[in-house]
Amino acid sequence: MTMATVAKYDMFELEMEAGIWSGQTGKERALLEDIAVFWRVEDGVEQERVAVSAFRKNRDYYAARFLPMCEGEWRYEIRTPGETVRGGFLCEKARDGVHGPVTTDGDRFRYADGARYIPFGTTCYAWTHQKKELQEETLETLKHSCFNKIRMLVFPKFMPYNQEDPEVFPFEQREDGSWDVTATMDAYWENLDLRIARLGELGVEADLILFHPYDRWGFAHLTQEDSLFYVKYMIARYAAYRNLWWSLANEYEMLYDKSMDDWDAYGELLAKKDPYHHLISVHDILNPYPKRDWMTHASIQSGDVHRVGLWRERYGLPVIEDEFGYEGNLEFDWGNLSAFDFVDRLWTVVCRGGFGTHGETFHRDDEVLWWGKGGKLYGQSERRMAFLKDLLYSLPGEGHGFIAKNRDPNQEQEDGGARPEDLAFGRLLERTPEENKGGLISMQPMLLAAKDWRLRYFGRTCPYIMRDELPEGIWKAEIINVWEMTRETLADGLSGKVGLRLPAKPGMAVLLTRM
Repeated sequence: MTMATVAKYDMFELEMEAGIWSGQTGKERALLEDIAVFWRVEDGVEQERVAVSAFRKNRDYYAARFLPMCEGEWRYEIRTPGETVRGGFLCEKARDGVHGPVTTDGDRFRYADGARYIPFGTTCYAWTHQKKELQEETLETLKHSCFNKIRMLVFPKFMPYNQEDPEVFPFEQREDGSWDVTATMDAYWENLDLRIARLGELGVEADLILFHPYDRWGFAHLTQEDSLFYVKYMIARYAAYRNLWWSLANEYEMLYDKSMDDWDAYGELLAKKDPYHHLISVHDILNPYPKRDWMTHASIQSGDVHRVGLWRERYGLPVIEDEFGYEGNLEFDWGNLSAFDFVDRLWTVVCRGGFGTHGETFHRDDEVLWWGKGGKLYGQSERRMAFLKDLLYSLPGEGHGFIAKNRDPNQEQEDGGARPEDLAFGRLLERTPEENKGGLISMQPMLLAAKDWRLRYFGRTCPYIMRDELPEGIWKAEIINVWEMTRETLADGLSGKVGLRLPAKPGMAVLLTRM
């Protein structure tokens, strides 16, 4: 019999008739834990074994999903009430353009196959809870955008500009109004399956937010027992998608029923039970979540974008400013940045060594705002985000943020100046509380640098000259206008100490590349 085939990093799914488990009740209606085992065979020798749970896919079938990360022969066995079902499949090379799950590499990101990944994400919280036509329009917009990540909610959302009931809820509701997380609603989850798969085909990572406080239906008040079961269900159903990230929460502090121990329990469960080790973060409103072993990167909300360097030091992980404000014109301060303000903050985050996420909140009478419901984009920041994305991907090697927080801002300094520990100013900073350092670091160079290039951004400042001491070699300098999206040569044949004349206006950056 011909063995089934699947491409590397594509999902392999086994369906089993629900009638096999017809005698099962309670939580087993939705989840059958660790009943399937997959292993790879190499030269007749069994390699790693991966256990996965099966979930109730619909009224007729259970499913077990697996994500093959290696080519070759794979075998499996599934324990059913009557017998153990055995089989296998061949994993072939990955399809063109498919690189596997995103992982971390120091303070940067990378795909599983080693390809470079720089997150340029967007926020579209409740797009999968809208009418099908609007969901399709959102996907079409993503197809023609620069976005390679989207922050999205599992549960429906209730807040200004998003107050309708979804057509279907995720679970059946008990007579007392509470949700039975063991009784899943097929249509809800089948739609989420479809949408995450479509994102994957577009090359967009689904940063899936498991809990959030914008709620009038009771999902924010699930018991801890129900919450843990729900997380297990999510792992069983969605971990086998290659384009999946786990975000424990949006603004975790505002889910007032949950303790830090509760959040840690979710993070530890994901780290332990997700066989493919997808990325895990927690988004805050005021207090960035403390570093934990299960955390893969920091997801931050703050308009104080210059602190990215301090967060990088604190976490030792990649830092994504997932919310520093949205381009728009709402009455809420978080939703009325000008396009230039948004672009300026994005460049600041990137040149401080972090990553930034987009959001758009322009008032519309139909209340279809991209940030909440998707649809179309109306702002001016996305194409300037695309300009920065193209620029970074065109440069060789990974850029890393330069932290110069010990510099005396009153002294003339080249970027290669004295070691911070040698400066008396550094000793002053050692006695300075952390909360008082933000203003100082904003005056230090915004510099993203790799072996053969250096990208410095000047923000809203207007210097007439940039001084630098270049590493060994001959260099070329270009002036970049981040709003007009232009690059012009300033000088070439540069070496050693240089002084480059600048236009003395906001929104300028200088790119130095080794010739």
